[in-house]
Amino acid sequence: MRKYILLIISVLLIDLILSSLILKKTKFWVNSSWENKWWRISSQVYHHKILPNIKKKEKWGGKIERELITNSIGFRDKEVRKIEKVNLDKKRILLIGDSFIEGVGLNYENTISGLLDEYLKDDYEVLNSAVGSYSPSIYYKKTKHYLDQGYKFDQALIFLDVSDVFDELFIKFNADGEILTYEETKQRSVPKKLFYATGKILRDNFSIFRFVYMLSDRTEIIKNYIKLKLKTSKELNKSFFNTTRDEVIFYRMTHIDRGFWTYNVEKFSKISKGLEQSEKYLIKLFNLLNKNNVKSTLIIYPWPTQIFYGDKYHEKHWKKFAQINKINFLSTYNVFKSEDNKQFIFDNFIYGDVHWNNKGTKIIFEELLKRINFF
Repeated sequence: MRKYILLIISVLLIDLILSSLILKKTKFWVNSSWENKWWRISSQVYHHKILPNIKKKEKWGGKIERELITNSIGFRDKEVRKIEKVNLDKKRILLIGDSFIEGVGLNYENTISGLLDEYLKDDYEVLNSAVGSYSPSIYYKKTKHYLDQGYKFDQALIFLDVSDVFDELFIKFNADGEILTYEETKQRSVPKKLFYATGKILRDNFSIFRFVYMLSDRTEIIKNYIKLKLKTSKELNKSFFNTTRDEVIFYRMTHIDRGFWTYNVEKFSKISKGLEQSEKYLIKLFNLLNKNNVKSTLIIYPWPTQIFYGDKYHEKHWKKFAQINKINFLSTYNVFKSEDNKQFIFDNFIYGDVHWNNKGTKIIFEELLKRINFF
């Protein structure tokens, strides 16, 4: 028994030395899904943010690589640069939103912010405060934070996502009205923390454990794809073996849980608290912008789910909300329609995802130019 223990220790020691001196410098060791995204951190004021002055290659969905650059206040930008509190030379537009407006999977020049920046560069400075998983309470908290610091804006475009109402269900506040981070509201037990921490240490320092993790990840991907293919074949009433990859991917793009509430009565009934909290903080946000003489517009857009299955609640609800509260409102639903909605979705959204690709982003951009008075 002692001999086997010594052998295991020797193998692990050799593994540790080889991994540290050689393997960590090879492509074998690279795995973006395990990378510690140290530049994305929690915020005591508005839940989470991106560090300022970052220039980093970042992958979306494990495959699409884009360059992430932030300016001196942590907003995504075309270059690392100093942002003054007041721009004396140009008017300033503030973009407010979540992952769609951050521009996940896209390089800056192809995002809404990048396109507006290029088109309006002679007259406006465009600042993009959006970060993935933001929602109305965070929109308000973050905007207030920068206004309180003395930053000046002339116009704000608030992009309300279908997922925002769902996300608000998980935003909690302490007694002082401060947003609690997800980690603070969903704490793991001490044994689980130790288990996962130990696993990461072994994975990041020993090639044997790293290979086991890679094998486990690959198995999980295959298992999830098979489960998704089974659901797709059942939905289409087709044989599992005759169901194509495109059909599976399309099913995935149109069956994201947090998008169901817009056309499913049962799902809609479960998001009432999120809807109520969204309204509360949007009213606070627009009152704040009005108080600071910032012209503002509330903008909505559909996911593939709403394009293909329709929308009973989202568009109607926010149109009525805007009318009651005298808020400028822009729905882009009318430009996300086609005689062949399935092909339209494949053409304008990232394959297997609900976010716009370059073409879809241009549709939104062109609609903004047509319907918002920038000059």
